[in-house]
This record gives sequence, C-alpha cells and structure tokens, in this order.
Amino acid sequence: MSAQQEKDWFFGAIFDESARRDDEVFRLAVADLNLNNEILETEKITISVEFVDGNNPFQAVQEELDSDGG
Repeated sequence: MSAQQEKDWFFGAIFDESARRDDEVFRLAVADLNLNNEILETEKITISVEFVDGNNPFQAVQEELDSDGG
C-alpha cells in the first residue's frame, strides 16, 4: 500500500434506545481518532449506528444478522 493510499475501517454499533448519550460519545471518539494523524496516518474509520428496543433482547441479534446480510 502506498503512502498516498487511504484505507477505510468500518465499525457498527448497536445501542439501546435509552443510550442516545452513548451514541454521541461513540461518534465523538471516532471523529477524534479520524482527526489524529499520529494514530491513523492513512486510515479512516466509518461507522454505522442502530438503535434497538431494550425490551426486545432478540432485536440486536436480528440487526446484526441484517447488517451482515445473513
């Protein structure tokens, strides 16, 4: 990989509907990492966030299966 080539890393997160603050913290942390060239010289992190109903323990599993295409 040349020094000019940028690599993207993709991460997904699933939060309970009541965890809106956790979503904000997650997004800020990723933004900070992407701005720090000492940590990520040629890489960039992209994210996807889904919110699930905390009263439905199977919804998070279903969201993960749907996002994987499985």
